[in-house]
Amino acid sequence: MTEAPHPSGTPDVQGAQIRVFSPNAGLVDGVPVTAPPYGDIQDVVLSILQQRAQQLGGPALAAITDDRFGSTIHLLVHPDGSTEQLA
Repeated sequence: MTEAPHPSGTPDVQGAQIRVFSPNAGLVDGVPVTAPPYGDIQDVVLSILQQRAQQLGGPALAAITDDRFGSTIHLLVHPDGSTEQLA
């Protein structure tokens, strides 16, 4: 199955929807997540996505919107924790 591209050229990601508000707070599929003191939300989000990939037995897709920078990226997170940014 191929993904239909958005007019912007980015793929239509059907995986996790992530929204980051600050260095220590965000949402994963609408569920609030926070980083521990002196931690970073990026590490928390990647850990959650890696766990999903391990449960799925294959890569987990995610669209990550970062309000701090006003941008969205699309990632593929593998069970081993490696990541690929999708076009």
